[in-house]
Amino acid sequence: MKLRRTVGGGIKFQPLVLPCALFLLLAWALPSWAGGPWRSWRPGLEGARFALEASGPAPRPELVVLRIDPARFALRLLCAGEHGGKARTAREWSREFGLTAVINASMYMKDNLTSVGLMLIKGYVNNPRPAKGHNALLALDPLAPGLAPVRLFDLTRTPLANIRARYGTLIQNYRLFTPDKKNLWKREDQKWSSAMVGQDREGRVLLMICREVYPMPKMVKRLLALPLGLHAAMYVEGGPEATLYAKDGDREISVVGSFGSKAEQTEANTGQWALPNVIGVVPLP
Repeated sequence: MKLRRTVGGGIKFQPLVLPCALFLLLAWALPSWAGGPWRSWRPGLEGARFALEASGPAPRPELVVLRIDPARFALRLLCAGEHGGKARTAREWSREFGLTAVINASMYMKDNLTSVGLMLIKGYVNNPRPAKGHNALLALDPLAPGLAPVRLFDLTRTPLANIRARYGTLIQNYRLFTPDKKNLWKREDQKWSSAMVGQDREGRVLLMICREVYPMPKMVKRLLALPLGLHAAMYVEGGPEATLYAKDGDREISVVGSFGSKAEQTEANTGQWALPNVIGVVPLP
């Protein structure tokens, strides 16, 4: 029986497997720095990695983060349904559309195209139906002067109709925490690789991924404790589909999730999977 996507699992695309040595080189191109966690790639684009508390016999987990200033970079939603019906790896999305960075836009349904939640772009609708319980909404492409170029809204605080009247691109997902920083993930068996998108108090966008299988309640607790200044954050994908890719000049990173939720499976996946919907980052002129 075909089932709708659930958190941490998904439709199985064949991954594009990278040689292991190359994967490790790309995945850990963000070293640790004595002068602080952030390394500038260029003005408006920074990278960092943060150690997470060990959660079993697997290698020490790490959170890889790219921080984007929307005054210097724009975010785009790209959907396979709008571009030939073909899912692409993050690297392929980047090369074809000139994207500096790529992360999953959301989980998707059994047709390998449709987001599980509301998803639309000016001129194209991926999914017109809001998903119950998905109370994070990333809004791009403001429709009036003076609006922030990117806003991550909490739908329990701001009505969807108000946001739709102000922004042309909308992406709905699960929240990680409430506006008063209450952790919404409670079950320790909710553990997998995770890709997440957040916004800090200064309006910068954070693209985040943890390759290792890690309990989501602990992940959210750690995110709130780290010096990220998170105002809001949403879960965009889990398992081997979770992907964060970036390339700027000679610098390149590629971090992908692992299979399942068992510690022994942590290193099973080393390749990028084809993704139907992604958030891309492009430099502003």
